[in-house]
Amino acid sequence: MDFVFRVRVFGPVLSHKSCLPFSFSSIFTTTSHPLPWILPQATNFHLSALNTVRSKHAIVMNPEPYHDPPPQGKTDVEHLDSSHGHSSIHPPLQHMVDEKHLDYSHDPSWQQSNFLVHCDKPFNAEPFLPTLVNAEITPTEFFFKRNHGPIPNLSLDHHQVYVGIQLNDVQHEHDSSAPGIAWKALSMHDIMTKWPKVTVSATLQCAGNRRDGLAAVKEVDGVIWKSGAVSTAVWSGPRLCDILKDIADIPKEEYHRVLRDFHVSFEADGHVHEDICYGSSIPFRKAMDPLGDVILAYEMNGEPLTREHGFPLRAIVPGFIGARSVKFLQRIIIQPRESNSFFQKRDYKILDPTIDHHNAEQAWDLAASLGEMNVQCVICSPTDQEAISLSEPVTIRGYAISGGGRGIYRVEVSADGGQTWEPADKMEQTPDEYSGMFWTWALWEKTVPMIAGSTEIIARAYDSSGNTQPEHTIWNYRGVMNNAWSRASVTQDPANHM
Repeated sequence: MDFVFRVRVFGPVLSHKSCLPFSFSSIFTTTSHPLPWILPQATNFHLSALNTVRSKHAIVMNPEPYHDPPPQGKTDVEHLDSSHGHSSIHPPLQHMVDEKHLDYSHDPSWQQSNFLVHCDKPFNAEPFLPTLVNAEITPTEFFFKRNHGPIPNLSLDHHQVYVGIQLNDVQHEHDSSAPGIAWKALSMHDIMTKWPKVTVSATLQCAGNRRDGLAAVKEVDGVIWKSGAVSTAVWSGPRLCDILKDIADIPKEEYHRVLRDFHVSFEADGHVHEDICYGSSIPFRKAMDPLGDVILAYEMNGEPLTREHGFPLRAIVPGFIGARSVKFLQRIIIQPRESNSFFQKRDYKILDPTIDHHNAEQAWDLAASLGEMNVQCVICSPTDQEAISLSEPVTIRGYAISGGGRGIYRVEVSADGGQTWEPADKMEQTPDEYSGMFWTWALWEKTVPMIAGSTEIIARAYDSSGNTQPEHTIWNYRGVMNNAWSRASVTQDPANHM
């Protein structure tokens, strides 16, 4: 026997103006639509600002027998009587933890010999460059590691994801504590069974990849990554647009404004030293684009996510910097502004070249938050300062990638320090089968008959929009988005010296 709970609130009723239009339609459905962002038709009702109700007024819940199944498209878990129902769902409160109290004792162990380790706590490491180009799909054990705090030990059976919508623009310290957010809760079982599972191959690249090139110019802020903070995996889970289409229930008259102006904020479960938790956001139109391939992934390379890669659930935002693919996902909020997280407001931005650690605080709000990746190309083999035989053919190998689903249409290589250029002999890049977008890197090769003496090998790429790389680094204090020509100086192998 099912029950519907009627909620009676004892205390003053909130003002009608403080209520948020919201409806509980189509929470769980596997019905597919030609355009997953079409607004479901549903009857709206007013949902009170529950923080105030929850904290100040008693709530009594009277179970009543309910024999009929929910109407078609309604969930069999959260269907409420719209004339009486008030959701009491709210995500757990989080609190800031001082950096010296962050507990790394439960982090998983890694085969550190597979990586160039930059930091142990939190663990940040990149694979060695020749390893990266051995396969189009990076084995999970070689995928680069990026963390901002201890890795939470979460339970698949008990983890819940809270989805909220906020149509007003109330400023607040943290997204999940804002008044006027109407929440719904999804279990991992819901996420894994109520929507179609799709598979997307996508390359994730840290915005700080190649930061060492900028650090060589002037002081930068951040982990001094070389060129290996990038990897490619096969990700599986439901499309975010399918979930939001079914449960967001944005009023029809508001939908165009929300699609145009709003953002989807992601917040993680777990502590970081910069903020209450890790958070980030993407434009709502990216989240709802059926060809944008944003998914909530619970599998990586055909297996459940490992802890360090976001178990039990993470966002995958193809074509965007890796910082937007939030791990350990706990909260998703549709809201009229970008995330208020440190990682959106005070990080991952290109500050102008006059800004350094002395005056950065005044500059953050003037710079745009990073979204799509720029065009990138890196020589992985031979490596910089490698000694090679000058009397034999040399095969130069590397990767290239661009953001926004743009393909790489040409890689050019110079084996004489930039005097002459030739296109790569071989380049492989596979578009997504569903969207046709290029979310993964292109692996390329160029074989030259021989290299005459010590020289500098250079590579550059062009994407399908004609974007290419600058010849030299463009310094910025945060050290992000360095995509200057890739260079590798090689010398003669003494063993082959005649």
